[in-house]
Amino acid sequence: MGEQLVSNFKSGHRDLLLAINEVQESLRSYPKAKPRLRDFHEILVSHFGRQDEALYDRLHLSFIGDRSKEKIIEFLSHDLKEVKIKCLLFYDQHSGELADNNYRNFARDFQQFLDSVVARVKVEEEYLFPLLEKLAE
Repeated sequence: MGEQLVSNFKSGHRDLLLAINEVQESLRSYPKAKPRLRDFHEILVSHFGRQDEALYDRLHLSFIGDRSKEKIIEFLSHDLKEVKIKCLLFYDQHSGELADNNYRNFARDFQQFLDSVVARVKVEEEYLFPLLEKLAE
């Protein structure tokens, strides 16, 4: 089961990175970037959906008594909430009808948002994947 979870996460990371590249290719043209932003948002929400409360509950139960792993799990859960908030704020500002008023800041805002998403991907690869692999053992 853990191996399948890691495989799903790796697939999600690939999808995220491909979607990021597509948006970055059109950063200079906000009208061209808007539809790609929607696609990126769907991929991001799907990826976040893999990390539901049940997954973190399962991780907590699997590593009860291992203080260092419990701390990592807490960090991952808290960090995910922060990235989700950044996602909501970014998409609130750059989607819908009001987004056209913010197009001048789009490239800068996207890069800042992208930095947090890429950092999250790296954190998942470094800390979450090993935990998921241990679940498979």
